Amino acid sequence: MSLSHKQRVHNELKQAGVTKYGMTKFSVRYAHNIIHANEHIMGAVYGRYKELGGPSFNEGMLIATDKRVLFLDHKPGYTKSDELTYDVISGISITTAIFSAVTLRTRLGDYTLRFANQKCAEIFSNYVEKRRIENADLP
Repeated sequence: MSLSHKQRVHNELKQAGVTKYGMTKFSVRYAHNIIHANEHIMGAVYGRYKELGGPSFNEGMLIATDKRVLFLDHKPGYTKSDELTYDVISGISITTAIFSAVTLRTRLGDYTLRFANQKCAEIFSNYVEKRRIENADLP
């Protein structure tokens, strides 16, 4: 990966609402490794999620690009990622109190991130909804 690709990905994450604090997260710093050179980040949300049967919360993120949606959890020595196309997404919901929670509903299962940045959640949700509407218009 070139430095310009890494910088472009980080700039797109910032445009998606990722804060300076968010840029320190392992998954955010790793994102350039799973974003292709010909795709662009349109929305991203990071927060805590709980794995089925897991005892505690992990940190992860959802990234909406112009091509696909990615779930990413990266820590030193561990990386988990899922790739979703927009046609498997059935809905998205945001709950806001002090912090936001985002739930991405798919045919493959739900992805819920808690303690999410509200601005990121809104940008991510708006883009995913826009893509779902565009896909609904296709024959």
